[in-house]
Amino acid sequence: MVMRIIALIGLIGGILALVGIFTTWATGGVLDPLLYEWIPVSASGWDIGSYSTVALVGACVALVGALSALAAPRVKALWAILAIGGILAIAGAAYGFFDIDTGPGWTSIWHLPACSSYGYGLSLTLVGGILALIGALVGGILALTGALGSKE
Repeated sequence: MVMRIIALIGLIGGILALVGIFTTWATGGVLDPLLYEWIPVSASGWDIGSYSTVALVGACVALVGALSALAAPRVKALWAILAIGGILAIAGAAYGFFDIDTGPGWTSIWHLPACSSYGYGLSLTLVGGILALIGALVGGILALTGALGSKE
């Protein structure tokens, strides 16, 4: 039973990471010089590309690993799959934190004043990846050591 609860923690992490991909990763706005008003813009991980694709693959792998570990919690390789998914989700989200420019600046196309910040989806993906990795590590250690004996 304990191993299944740990697999559920990994599953929740995979779901959070997957939901985070489709929510806002970056928010911001551009100052319109003609109307002199602020135009808000946002982008999800799905819109951004490259590193969000790594996070998407990681979230999907974490989901598969967590569902498999939930079905067969004693199989050690399934916990490794969950760990790989968590690591990929963390890597994609962490790269997003480093790549997305925040604060005031200038747009490269129109040379207009602009400002951007991180969206909640980026944090959601990171937290989901961390939860998946924690679930994988705890479940993997318990599966390797056989600490729970014959109980599930």
